[in-house]
Amino acid sequence: PKASTGSILFDTFQFMSHIYTHTEENGYYLYAFECPIYLKIIYISTSLMVAVAVPIFFMISGALLINKEESLKDLYIKRVLRMVIVLLLFSIIQYVYQHFMFGEQLSVRVFIQSIIGSSIPPKYWFLYAYIAFLCGLPLLRKLARTMTDRDYKYLFALFLIVEGVFAAVAFFVGVDQLNGFFAIPFFNRVIIYPLLGNYLENRVSQEKYNKKGLGIFILAMMVVLVFMVVMTLVRNLPYEEFTIYDKGLFTSGFTIVLCGGVYYIVKMLFIKTNTPKGLSTVLVMLSSTVFGVFLIENIIRDTMMPVYYAIASVTRKYLGCWVYVFFTFLVGAVIIFVIKLIPGVKKFL
Repeated sequence: PKASTGSILFDTFQFMSHIYTHTEENGYYLYAFECPIYLKIIYISTSLMVAVAVPIFFMISGALLINKEESLKDLYIKRVLRMVIVLLLFSIIQYVYQHFMFGEQLSVRVFIQSIIGSSIPPKYWFLYAYIAFLCGLPLLRKLARTMTDRDYKYLFALFLIVEGVFAAVAFFVGVDQLNGFFAIPFFNRVIIYPLLGNYLENRVSQEKYNKKGLGIFILAMMVVLVFMVVMTLVRNLPYEEFTIYDKGLFTSGFTIVLCGGVYYIVKMLFIKTNTPKGLSTVLVMLSSTVFGVFLIENIIRDTMMPVYYAIASVTRKYLGCWVYVFFTFLVGAVIIFVIKLIPGVKKFL
């Protein structure tokens, strides 16, 4: 179906973006180093756009799951338990990998502490957030059913004002973040983005996916992107001060505009376009491997580094990085496709 093809493309796009966010100084951080201003703008714009990867995942989840009817038992057995098993199993694999590659001491106590207190590796925070989303899904479904279109618009407008406008004002007056006591729980990514996905998928009629709406979204995305690029340049955080969560990019609530725009554009294209059968088959196959590749992509990235060095040695790092990202995804997809042929594995990956 046309709509499902759009969802498949979302999967592939958001995962390629996810891999790029872990390329660090080889790609994602290129804007932090000396280079011509036009290249710096390209690098910053790319990193800002790939920042929509995780929110779009939660948007897709909201679009597909919020309106779905299922019992609490089915939710926990078919979804929550599956994610917990996957988290535990692949955390063990990652822990053993770290032992052999980086000399990490094997300890049951340390492993349990890491599972409960942080994650192995850090990128698995994604699974924790998704499990939290699933646990809250029964309440989110009830909330979504009672919300009117006006409620949705109020929520999104409030989010833009507080997380976008207020965040910009705070930056200009030299405040790192808003007062912690002024917190609105609905703005958590496991709530706001699933609701946005549900709204765009199930509340906005197909007739509203038109050239006028496309023009509005493209204009809004361009304005937001220019603003965030300029703010990132103004901030100019030195590479030495980068942290695991702060890479110098001026990301804020305005990112929701980019997320909504990407979702709207892709869905509109696939509502209006018939996907060739061959392309649809390839996309379905690639999409079915995305979750599995996510679980092992750091291992594949480490293995595929020679590809990056070979290409980057004869061209720009930026181009070499994207080729490297593509090959990482392709190799991972083949590996997961083969692994899923093992009886019983497919239902988990």
